[in-house]
Amino acid sequence: PADPPREPVMVEAAIDPRALSAFQPDYPGVMIRQGLEGSVTVRVTINAQGRVTDIARIAASDESFWRATERHALRKWRFRPATRDGVAVATTKILTVRFTLTDR
Repeated sequence: PADPPREPVMVEAAIDPRALSAFQPDYPGVMIRQGLEGSVTVRVTINAQGRVTDIARIAASDESFWRATERHALRKWRFRPATRDGVAVATTKILTVRFTLTDR
């Protein structure tokens, strides 16, 4: 008798540890001068090679933070791709980036 069909083994995409140090976007200068902090929540599309191919804004406390995150994500963010039964696949992931001033 044939084995019953099984659910595929899915593993979510994760930030590539080698790219972790380059994950935080540059703090917009105007926001530093104004002493403002904020956050951006985005949905990123990650291809089977672990690169961001699209980014969609879900929420942003300020347009400056959104623009900084959008540019940076498309250029610098790298992920270990999601897999389905061990084969890399494209996926989406929701992330929140926080902009926090350290020297007050």
